[in-house]
Amino acid sequence: MPRWDVSPSGVGSVVSNVGEVMKVLDDIVQAYAKDIEGAATAAGTLAPGGASGEHKGQTGLVAAAIAEFIEGTADELKFIGTRVGKTVNGAVDATVAYQEGDLDMAAEVQHRATGLVMPDMPVGWKAGRL
Repeated sequence: MPRWDVSPSGVGSVVSNVGEVMKVLDDIVQAYAKDIEGAATAAGTLAPGGASGEHKGQTGLVAAAIAEFIEGTADELKFIGTRVGKTVNGAVDATVAYQEGDLDMAAEVQHRATGLVMPDMPVGWKAGRL
């Protein structure tokens, strides 16, 4: 009997592993945001002589570059979870469709083996005759 080459339990295992990784990734992204903020703060200012404490509100070139980098990559970080979620849902949906297709194929093979007439086939057509 034909079968799909998909293991629903294998897909379930991978989906579970992805869920665990996403929890860790969320923690990493949160830490990343704090680390970037700390780096920008520690990068210094444009104040002459390096007296950063006296010139609040000014930023240095490195801090400005970090801010630009954050702005340029924010959308990528923001949508990682969304993309992964859609990918996982797609894998689950595909697996369900494969399972349903597998059941349909099994029923068709059984009908052919017993010579039953398929209700949606033209008059005179008999299962087992191709």
